Amino acid sequence: MELELHPTLEIQPGTFNILVAPIKPVIEALKNAIGRKRFLTLYVCGNYSRLLSKMNLRSADLNVRRAFTAFQLLTILEEAHHTLVFVEHDPTLYEDFEESLEYVSMALKDLAGNSTIILYSPVSDPFLRALSKRADRIFYLDEKLNDRSIDDTIFAPANRHRRSYQSISTDGQTTLEGF
Repeated sequence: MELELHPTLEIQPGTFNILVAPIKPVIEALKNAIGRKRFLTLYVCGNYSRLLSKMNLRSADLNVRRAFTAFQLLTILEEAHHTLVFVEHDPTLYEDFEESLEYVSMALKDLAGNSTIILYSPVSDPFLRALSKRADRIFYLDEKLNDRSIDDTIFAPANRHRRSYQSISTDGQTTLEGF
């Protein structure tokens, strides 16, 4: 299973990925992946969703679950059996019990053994950084990418495995190795 967010970025199967990106390209990628009806997909959101109302999808291959607490999120992740699990990050789930961050991070990593996990947020925050400790890959996608060619891209994945690649700096943005 590969989910294409940008011509230079593919989410690989069996990995726990964190994606920090603008809403528009993420919605398009999800529409393409779910619209093709190729993957059994679980969409998990918290107390509110920035994406769900904008996608307007109806598919037998899409299950939507909502978690109002970190413990409900843990239960949803333990019960998941989907090819693609897309979790929309909601920092309000962790405000009352920050210790749950470690458990959620472990649950996401464990689930990645059987599924492709994407933890999405349009912006980074301290809770997302804490969850990133077990992530296989962290991606930062800039809004300007849609206006540039592949050769001109300012994006490079932050891979937890120390492979050699060049950090690219254009318009003040730099690639981060992690949090």
